[in-house]
Amino acid sequence: MTVIGQPFHACPADQPVRLFGRVYNRRMIIGSRGLAIALVATTLFACASAPPEPPGARPSGTGRVEVTVTGFKSDDGQTMVSFYLDAQGWPDDEGLAFATAVVPISDGRAVTEFEEVPAGPFAVSVFHDKDGNRRLDTVAGIPSEDYGFSADARDLFGPPSFEEARLELEAGESKQITIRVR
Repeated sequence: MTVIGQPFHACPADQPVRLFGRVYNRRMIIGSRGLAIALVATTLFACASAPPEPPGARPSGTGRVEVTVTGFKSDDGQTMVSFYLDAQGWPDDEGLAFATAVVPISDGRAVTEFEEVPAGPFAVSVFHDKDGNRRLDTVAGIPSEDYGFSADARDLFGPPSFEEARLELEAGESKQITIRVR
């Protein structure tokens, strides 16, 4: 690099250098350059770090999950059950669920089975569809029908995350879970 006709390294340390319309001494340029190099290196390191790993492949094999829903105040209506294999669509986009079921309530309970469920993580959301419209009714955004999640997951504001409701199914396993609606 040439500054005012001289190679940069040939400038004595105390001789001022005009650079981009400003006057600097060599120590200031080296200090600024060192800072700039450190910032660039830090940025490159941060950008070059490995991105988060995508969810791994599910283990091979399948299993069976029996879902029992309890806690109903009446046998009116039906139970809507949604079975998810990952967080996509969780907990209220039935179109992205692995499987869904509409289950009658009898003696305060509703029971359904999901067959050929791929081994690995899963989560289940349920609600008591009292009026049979197949939607969780709300008033001012607050559910007016009872609902529940696998792993008895609850959040203070809004539904729990998939990870909070997550359970595991091993290949060949027959798992029974109970979800209490509230």
